[in-house]
Order: sequence, then C-alpha cells, then structure tokens
Amino acid sequence: MTENQNPYKILKYPPAYMDGYLAINGCLSEYCIPIEFTKNNGEKWVYGFHGEIEKGIEIIDLKDNRYFFISTTNELNTNYIVDVETINPIKEIDYVSEILKYKSKLILILSSNSIAIVNKPNDIEYIESLCWDGIRNNRIENGVLKGQLYDWNNSDSGEKYDKTNYELDLKTLILRKGKELERKQVPIKKMKLEKVEVKKQKWWKIW
Repeated sequence: MTENQNPYKILKYPPAYMDGYLAINGCLSEYCIPIEFTKNNGEKWVYGFHGEIEKGIEIIDLKDNRYFFISTTNELNTNYIVDVETINPIKEIDYVSEILKYKSKLILILSSNSIAIVNKPNDIEYIESLCWDGIRNNRIENGVLKGQLYDWNNSDSGEKYDKTNYELDLKTLILRKGKELERKQVPIKKMKLEKVEVKKQKWWKIW
C-alpha cells in the first residue's frame, strides 16, 4: 500500500468466506456497510457498520491515515473510531446528531443534551447534561462553539421550548450560557514594567 492510498474500501456485500481475511466482524446483514481495512503489513480485515450506504457514509482521517472517524446513518446514530492496525473499532459513540470540525478536532453534538470533543483518537472530552431537549443552531466562530440549548416549556406562553444561548470556548472548555453571556468579560491588564538601570558603586564611595 502506498503512502497516499486509502487503507480502506467500502464493499457492496460482506465476504461470504474468510478469503484470506484476518477477521470478518460486526453487522453483516443487508442493513449494514461492510468496509475492508488493510494494515500496514498488507493483512486485511472486514467490519460491518450499522447503516445503509444509500443514506450516506462519511469517513474522516483523524490521524496519520491510520485512525478514522466513521459516521453512518443508523438507528442509534452510532459513530465509530477505527484504528486500521487494530481489528474492530476502538470506540463507539452513540446518539451523534451533528458533526462540526475545528482545526484537528471534531465537535460532536449528542442528542439530546451533551457535547463530545474528539481531540485525538484516544482523547475524547464530554460536556454532559446541558439541557433536556436538544442542542441546536450550532456554529463555530473564532474558536468558540455557539448555539442554543432547548428545554421543554410547560407554560402557556405559546413557545414549545425555552431556548438558552450558549458559548463554549474550544481552547479552555469554559462554558457560558444565558445571563452569563450578558456580562462583559474584563480583559486582564498587564502591569507596566519600568526598566531601572542599576549602577554599580565603587566600594570606596559606599562609606
């Protein structure tokens, strides 16, 4: 396999026999997507991912043409992280409703109330229980994830949901929402330092 060649191939059907494969695992029904992976040493293995190819599939290179994020449309909106050198996915993330990209990170909106940040294939941070009924209208501006938190409204106001604006700094992971956004952040002022020249006195002038 050449350096720029993809180490995976989407198959039309799962293999009927091992045919030299190390393993054929996962979902192998008609409602699955079989993908063949080729390790660096040429060995191959197949895994069937829940989903239908007609409904779309997205494969994102996370690192070094070895680690991949695989997103399919399936009942639980399960997404996968695969290490080509390791048979079977190394991580499954359920309930992914939206994927945003920022630099080398993936921002996953999890229905109905959480956010997952994939920094590296084995480094995922979760911000959980933000609301009850969904995180919507999401976008990234200048390194800040912005959107609205939805909560069911039981009042007679006519609005079905309470909508709370939120901002998540993707560098510090500091979250602000609602009235916290109305407060202006006070910039930290740096103290002005004056350079003072220290003159060395001759020892006989000290006395």
